[in-house]
Amino acid sequence: MNEIKFTPPIEPLKSNRFIIKFNDEVNIPEYLFRGFEIYNEGDNLIFKTKIFQTVNFSFNPSNIFNITDVTIQYLDPTGVVVNGLTFDVHGSNLSYKNDYSDDNLSMIDFQFVVKPETIKLIYQNS
Repeated sequence: MNEIKFTPPIEPLKSNRFIIKFNDEVNIPEYLFRGFEIYNEGDNLIFKTKIFQTVNFSFNPSNIFNITDVTIQYLDPTGVVVNGLTFDVHGSNLSYKNDYSDDNLSMIDFQFVVKPETIKLIYQNS
């Protein structure tokens, strides 16, 4: 009897289905993260992300030095985590600016150097 193999259809990840978490010492609600970017700059791997501040949450800038690791979880269409990345960071930068000249959201930009040897892939189905 021949063995039947099932290959599931390919479902691409969508760019708006992710959750970012910093380590537990820096408790930023996941829904405040607005996006991220990972790229190399010379020999360094750089991770950038941003959050917006709300009336119920304001980031304490001194906590930038407490951020040591990042987890990015990718979600399927139903919101279930399907895979992701986790890595340690150092060399942090913070940019936070407000101005009376506009009426935009109050945003905080983060930038870190990733420790490449700490990058681990997360797979929920393995």
